[in-house]
Amino acid sequence: MQELVHHTIQKIKELLEHFNKVQELYLLKSFDFDGQFEAFLNEFLGYLRTKGNTTYESEVLKVMNMLATVKRGFNPVQMEKMTSGKRETLWGFSFNGMETIHGFLMEMYAKEKKKLDEAEELLSGLMVSLYQNSVLDDDKVKDLNSVSKIEIFWNSLVNHNTQISGINKN
Repeated sequence: MQELVHHTIQKIKELLEHFNKVQELYLLKSFDFDGQFEAFLNEFLGYLRTKGNTTYESEVLKVMNMLATVKRGFNPVQMEKMTSGKRETLWGFSFNGMETIHGFLMEMYAKEKKKLDEAEELLSGLMVSLYQNSVLDDDKVKDLNSVSKIEIFWNSLVNHNTQISGINKN
């Protein structure tokens, strides 16, 4: 599924905001933490499925399964049934899961931000080149005052210049 980079960054920011609320609940040792963390994980999992990101999807499922196993009273690391300290163990595994999820979110955000920065650099260089080659001037820029006009101008450039056609694919 293709999606605008700006929209992806916006969605990741929304996920981070939700995640921060979950982390606050953890810090406050709130009884709402478990439910909110589970709701966040389901939301994140749904987002990853719509994006088709099976790698992160698998990792989120792994965190969810680990927490479900601990809730059933089994320690997945020691491979034994817990007789005491279930709540503390759950909090420890929850912390571990939050660290993992935070890493995924930050990695995804950095990747999308890098794409946006590269596109900005590419378009800035293209604009300078168009000015230098007299394809674009101040009057033409003033005339390009709507999305439809910009799209028509861009398509005319794509059809006449192979370099710009390559940029368009990116």
